[in-house]
Amino acid sequence: MKFIKFIIIFVAILTLSSCNSSHPDKEGVEVIDLYKDTTIKYARRFLIDHGKGFKVIHILANRETSDTSATFILYDSVRPQLHYKNSHFIKTPCTRIIALSSIYANMIAEVGGLKSIIAIENVDYYNNSGITKAVEAGRIFQVQRNPEIDKEAVLKLKPDVIFAFGMGGSSGDFDAKIVESGIPAIISLDHLERSPLARAEWIKFFAAFVNRSNEANIIFTEVEKDYNELKALAKNYTDRPNVLTELKFGDTWYVPGGRSYMAQLINDANGDYFWSNDTASGSLPLSFEAVFKKAQKADLWLNVSMCTTKQQVIAQDKRYGDFEAYKKNSIYNNNLYCNKLKYSTYWETGMIYPNRILSDMIQMFHKQAKDSLDRPFYYYKQVN
Repeated sequence: MKFIKFIIIFVAILTLSSCNSSHPDKEGVEVIDLYKDTTIKYARRFLIDHGKGFKVIHILANRETSDTSATFILYDSVRPQLHYKNSHFIKTPCTRIIALSSIYANMIAEVGGLKSIIAIENVDYYNNSGITKAVEAGRIFQVQRNPEIDKEAVLKLKPDVIFAFGMGGSSGDFDAKIVESGIPAIISLDHLERSPLARAEWIKFFAAFVNRSNEANIIFTEVEKDYNELKALAKNYTDRPNVLTELKFGDTWYVPGGRSYMAQLINDANGDYFWSNDTASGSLPLSFEAVFKKAQKADLWLNVSMCTTKQQVIAQDKRYGDFEAYKKNSIYNNNLYCNKLKYSTYWETGMIYPNRILSDMIQMFHKQAKDSLDRPFYYYKQVN
């Protein structure tokens, strides 16, 4: 670990009652040793510094410029005398957590922190039996069955922390009434990571709040090792299929940008993504005609919404039937295992275990890989 010393200056102010004014009376200097967590190798949106009995977690709106959007100081027993802009002190382990995403809740559960979760957004999105059973038993509550969060329910539950989804990375994205209550509202930026391993590494972020960092490190190390071994294996296959993804939404077809999470997965599985030369890390809004012109002869077609049959695909737009992948029965969807409302486990554990997604893709892209890998499919199945 890199050694960092922060000198924190404390100024004690004495108030003079006779003239109702104040002035500096005494200045003390305390040296606090912090060690940067160099095990964070891929994630670009958070950093962790370690001190004696505490951790400092920075969420970064921009890693390149060290633009810290929020800082959380997690301490075991003694609150450290640290001062950061837009910071919150949180005593750990947190035992009352509200997780407003199935990804966050599952990351916490995977490291053994399930009992610390007291509320989620909506059980409809969950397959995790530990969570669904806890909801049925009334131990875990639902606070966002509708688009708007149930503010009164949240305040009544008195959580130690709330994990929520946002784009700006600060509590400014969150409901003002909850923020004003003093409850730490943590806006996760995991979805802005550009690589599968970077997003998976956020398990270390969530684990820190329940004092399960060792468990997170073990899980991630295994994921990283398997992912990189699979990536190396994929390079041995000479066939490199052209890959198309998604269906259009309304009149717009949102395809992953060339620097996106999905584009990297396709590349690591030794597939040829049509928009690989694009520099966007998000989605590209295109017309049907633009996609058809470029990807009509795609060898494979992935992630076709909730469709389980080709008939369901063509029912949305008969022009889908003109793609070669449709004609050749080369459509695969990430809905192998779903709950009764058709929400896939892919969206719960796929972000934790991108090695499993990669394994599926390699077997879809390279037929000869099925025998050499000898693995089941985790998330994908063929759409017939």
